Amino acid sequence: MAQTDLMVSLPEYDRQAWQMKLWELLRLQTERYTSGQSTSVRSDTAQMLLRSICFSLEQLHQAQPERDLLRKPSDIVLREAAEVIRRQTARTRLQYRRACGCLYQEESLSLRDTLRGIGGFFHDYDPRFFAAEVPCDIDYQLAHPVPDSLVGVAWLRDYLDRLLTEDTILRRFPPEAVRRVLASSSPDHRELLVNLYEPAADAALGVTMTEGSLFTLDITAAGQEALTALLIPLTPAGRRLALERAGETLARRLELPAGAAAYLRETALALAPRLDAVLDSGGDWQAVFPAFT
Repeated sequence: MAQTDLMVSLPEYDRQAWQMKLWELLRLQTERYTSGQSTSVRSDTAQMLLRSICFSLEQLHQAQPERDLLRKPSDIVLREAAEVIRRQTARTRLQYRRACGCLYQEESLSLRDTLRGIGGFFHDYDPRFFAAEVPCDIDYQLAHPVPDSLVGVAWLRDYLDRLLTEDTILRRFPPEAVRRVLASSSPDHRELLVNLYEPAADAALGVTMTEGSLFTLDITAAGQEALTALLIPLTPAGRRLALERAGETLARRLELPAGAAAYLRETALALAPRLDAVLDSGGDWQAVFPAFT
């Protein structure tokens, strides 16, 4: 039996009551799914229906934490939960329309295909019976993926939030500088499943640590040498702190909103293993912080 987050930390008698409630909701939903012809379906369909119920209940509880869902009639619970999912879907459609305006779509075939595919979600998504599904193909990779704990329209909403955040940050840099960094980091980036935001953000973080120019995103050969001199004496923990500070400084310089600033700091910290690898191997910085002059 699937569990909802509502059951976490409940007394045992409440857990048992929720188990009974879920069975009742599943029976009712199965009957509706079969148009009253049966209360049994294939096991995989039953699992999908139950997963949908659990997801919808979690979303309803978040929207109405004061409501006693356990004691409300099952048909009303299902109707209210489906309505919450429909409202979330409507808000997600607005996010999608914004995402269709992402600036660098010509630089990524996978981004264009993904945005086109997401358009089909709003036609194929079933908030009543299969709310935990994401009926579309999404190939474009984010710098920081959506958590595995999210499903359904909540997953897509978070994906679009992250995509829009990356676009917000990219728009702070001159387009010619972004395109030069992309071409340097991956000459075939237009056809490959690569993220557009991360190379530009990494370059901006390198420029920030060496007090270079955000206008060009060029750390320069001198900057690469300065970066080595700065980081070699530091411990791994000290390097992470330097990256975190660079992320905070860059967010201020770009005047980013709080959510985008937090995303940028996450990007900065994700650079730590690559910095350690370059320094420990005595390699060059070109693959991490490209220098054009």
